[in-house]
Amino acid sequence: MEAAAIKTVLALVTNLMFSTRIGELASTMGGLVTLVSSNEELVEKLDISPSLIILDLTAVQPGWKEVVAKAKQAGIPVLAYGPHVDVEAHEAAQAAGCDEVVANSKFRLDLPNLLKKYLA
Repeated sequence: MEAAAIKTVLALVTNLMFSTRIGELASTMGGLVTLVSSNEELVEKLDISPSLIILDLTAVQPGWKEVVAKAKQAGIPVLAYGPHVDVEAHEAAQAAGCDEVVANSKFRLDLPNLLKKYLA
């Protein structure tokens, strides 16, 4: 019997608590999280065909919308999260083509279900 392919999540996340939790949850689902720190690194790693990209809207850098467009062209879902009060960032992420945009609180509470949706 062949082992299931490991599902990779690329995460541009600067919050250590979130990145640790994402990594722990993904590993329980047979996934592997690769943390990236720049748009360039995200684009470079698109060729590993990740199952999901997670963007912390407080950590994105100018040019991130183009990265979302490249991910979408490659058929890679993008999940973005940020402070609920930053309506402008949420709207920008939706306009850029992110599949889901959630507030930090929903991200924290619903992370197992969000990951399951993309890693199952």
